[in-house]
Amino acid sequence: MTNLTIKPGGELTLPRELCERYGMKPATPVRLIETRNGVLLVPLTNEPMHPDLVRELAEWQELAGSSWEAFPYDAGD
Repeated sequence: MTNLTIKPGGELTLPRELCERYGMKPATPVRLIETRNGVLLVPLTNEPMHPDLVRELAEWQELAGSSWEAFPYDAGD
């Protein structure tokens, strides 16, 4: 696990290893998915998904079935 600090203006610097694993380069678009418990950051690239990401997404989908109430975030709660 890596801890990051948000810089003034809301900027984050992701670790190089993480960017390499998920095919993120400067100017790579990302999707932020807001949940009740945090934020998911998903790179939007044309690169094939890394096998680790495929496995992690499958685990998230399995977990989502038992915790669907965390998606989507609703500020009215």
